[in-house]
Amino acid sequence: MIRRAGVWLSLLATIFGWAGTAGAAVQTAVPQLLPLPGPPPAPTTPAPLAPPINPGYVAAPPSGLSPILTQPGPVYELPQPPNAPYPPPQLPGPIDQQKLQSYRNYLRAQQWQMQSQGISPATPRSREIQQQLNPPDWQ
Repeated sequence: MIRRAGVWLSLLATIFGWAGTAGAAVQTAVPQLLPLPGPPPAPTTPAPLAPPINPGYVAAPPSGLSPILTQPGPVYELPQPPNAPYPPPQLPGPIDQQKLQSYRNYLRAQQWQMQSQGISPATPRSREIQQQLNPPDWQ
């Protein structure tokens, strides 16, 4: 039994000894992440400049200012468009006349719709439309 214990102890020592050397090898194989001390890096951007200073108002030239600056308006006259050689388009008639024509067209459309639906011209609405389309002459 003692012999077996010795074998086991030597086997364990071998395993642990090998693990210890493997761990040491891994620790030394890790690269160093911290920078080495040395001179500071050179600046990559130039130093900031002071803001410009306002020199004040500029003196007027001795010959005076240009008339373009002192006189408002165009320097030269713009050409006028020529008059049209044709008269302006005439409207179809006075506004009241246009309204009456529009109402007549509306009544005719209603009359046509009633006829297409087969409604008799003797109905009160058909007679009313006919009277409005054919008013008596007032002379």
